[in-house]
Amino acid sequence: MYFQVKKSDTFLKHRLWEKMYIVMPVIVFMSLVIVMILFLTGPLSEVTQSNRWLIYVVMYYMLFVINITVLAVIHKVKQNTISNESKIGYSFVWTSLVLIVIIFIL
Repeated sequence: MYFQVKKSDTFLKHRLWEKMYIVMPVIVFMSLVIVMILFLTGPLSEVTQSNRWLIYVVMYYMLFVINITVLAVIHKVKQNTISNESKIGYSFVWTSLVLIVIIFIL
């Protein structure tokens, strides 16, 4: 995302980004529920036993969606006070800090 914001002047300028701070938490919650249901009911756990790489795909997807959620919140809070490059940097730092705290608490 950092390189995209360097390349494009229209990154984070779409009208949808003004509503993403509401949409993205819903998507994160729905994704977590779907992944949990699939793992607990069996179909996904059986498939991941034979294809371990699917676990990494699900993890990368969840990390990406969480990072986009944090970016959407930062974009809404900071609006035009900081540059888009800074927003992406802040979203990376805050996402990393929150995940580190969660890992050490659990």
